[in-house]
Amino acid sequence: MISLDFEPGRRFSYRIVAVCIDDGYVLLHRADYENFWSLPGGRAEILESSRTTVVREMQEELGVTVCVRRVLWVVENFFKFETRQFHELGLYYLIDLPVGSSYLNKTEIYTGLEADVAPLTFKWFPLEHLDDVKLVPTFLTSALRRLPAAMEHVVHEEPLDIQAGRRVSE
Repeated sequence: MISLDFEPGRRFSYRIVAVCIDDGYVLLHRADYENFWSLPGGRAEILESSRTTVVREMQEELGVTVCVRRVLWVVENFFKFETRQFHELGLYYLIDLPVGSSYLNKTEIYTGLEADVAPLTFKWFPLEHLDDVKLVPTFLTSALRRLPAAMEHVVHEEPLDIQAGRRVSE
């Protein structure tokens, strides 16, 4: 996984993200110990293309082979989580689940399959109600409702300590 730790308490991460939108809903996930939701994905391996990473991550997390459509956003994301400050570079890919996938049922809650991480919960959320969801990074609350026609570059500074749910400056 491409992730570099710097002293004191700083980390750089290269994250590849799956944006799965179907019939006005977006698929989000969270680990059991988290109090927020995010888009599924993970860190690229060294010498692994980002497209290959998003396919691998969805295979590991849900056991399905997704169709990768295109890059929506290149995101420079700066945030605090627990005791660390993060500088994350993310590629956000629009993907489709396989036709007929059981994961397309919007009323179900799913448990991820990846064995070596904390259990992941997957759930569909209506795009029109994302204001009611603690979603990070927070720019996604509005951005997911208006997907760009061409790839966009986003620089985002998260105003909240993600885990604590309070402003970073507090």
